[in-house]
Amino acid sequence: MPPKLPSDTPGHRRAPARTGSGPRPAAALLMLLGAALLAATGPVRAEKADRDKKIEITTDGSVPGRMDLVKRVFVFAGDVVITQGTLQIHADRVEMHEDAQGAQIGVATGRGDQPVKFRQKREGEDEWAEGESQRVEYDSGANRVRFIGDAHLRLLKGKGVTDEINAALITYNTLSSQAEIDGSAPRSATAAASAASSAGGRATYVLTPRRAASAASGAAAVETAGKPGERK
Repeated sequence: MPPKLPSDTPGHRRAPARTGSGPRPAAALLMLLGAALLAATGPVRAEKADRDKKIEITTDGSVPGRMDLVKRVFVFAGDVVITQGTLQIHADRVEMHEDAQGAQIGVATGRGDQPVKFRQKREGEDEWAEGESQRVEYDSGANRVRFIGDAHLRLLKGKGVTDEINAALITYNTLSSQAEIDGSAPRSATAAASAASSAGGRATYVLTPRRAASAASGAAAVETAGKPGERK
């Protein structure tokens, strides 16, 4: 049953129609509802440690991956699974790059009835954010995930869904737990179930973000230097 809107409440005076530029009332209401749903369970954030953990990318091996380790640009295709800490993305194709600050910026696309799937744990709780859409744009530096095309976003406590948003476009801020929702574009009523895939013959890539690599190098240098006065 859809939530009762303020205008449905007995005795509530309907606000006058807006004029001029700016979001339409329906779009603005969707944005407010999205922010309210995500804020209802208190301050929740994606796991902060995820962005500094190693990134593992697996594919079905049907399409060669392309990696530019100097420019930090990577392209993978064929049942791609990306894992970084609690973050996991399933897609048909992923193009990603790493900026000078070590942030990962990627675009994941689905294929046919197989949408992109996203899942990440929320800071300090047994709570998860998971979503799916035809295209997902992820920017770890901006703490932003955009679900584009038949987008669905769910918040879970344990295994139970606490909140759910469905729209053509959902922009989710993993740090502030706020969402902007655009339901104006056409979308199908439901997302199709993802087909099962075989794990045989998979290719695996493991990448270390620059920030984590620098920290590891610094720790190694301190350990090599040894304690003051210690003979080598």
